[in-house]
Amino acid sequence: MFASATTTKLTNAFATGSDLGAKFRAACAVTTRPETVKRSGMTIENLHGMSGRKCMLTGKKANNGRTISFSHIRNKTLQQVNLQYKRVYWPEQKRYVRLRISTNAIKTLNKLGLEEMAKRAGLDLMSLPYIDADPARKEWQAENGAAPTKQNKRAPKGPKPLYIPKWKEAQLAKMDAAAATAEKKRFAEANNMVVA
Repeated sequence: MFASATTTKLTNAFATGSDLGAKFRAACAVTTRPETVKRSGMTIENLHGMSGRKCMLTGKKANNGRTISFSHIRNKTLQQVNLQYKRVYWPEQKRYVRLRISTNAIKTLNKLGLEEMAKRAGLDLMSLPYIDADPARKEWQAENGAAPTKQNKRAPKGPKPLYIPKWKEAQLAKMDAAAATAEKKRFAEANNMVVA
């Protein structure tokens, strides 16, 4: 009896267009479903090879299977997809792109082409790691030197100020002034330090 009274109140609130009904309709309008790939029924976010063993172009993933023994005991197992890391040539951009794809997708690549399969899968090829294969780019690099390299942020930023540990100070105290200065200079050069 209580449940039916509550449901009639809610139905009346939605029908009359009260404040509660408007809030509910607004909340429903805001939430949107992620865009899905028609062939495999997977979201685009999952196709980029970062979430488990999935083919980046076809969306194939593991199949549930069973191993059955001679005594008919069933054990659950996964029939994994035959995934390979493959460097595929992208002729439109003249570059090699590294993909994790199934062997079935490798066969389909020869029929459809890389760009068509990536379009169907919703995969952004420009965001993937690549190797240039453009002859014009190679000529430019030969004329102007090597391609720019990424800087190592953790590399030392030049010589450090001189720091002498206590054991070394004890050794220097036993030497005369000229020998101590020469030893201090040698120690600084060996450890990439600057004598102040």
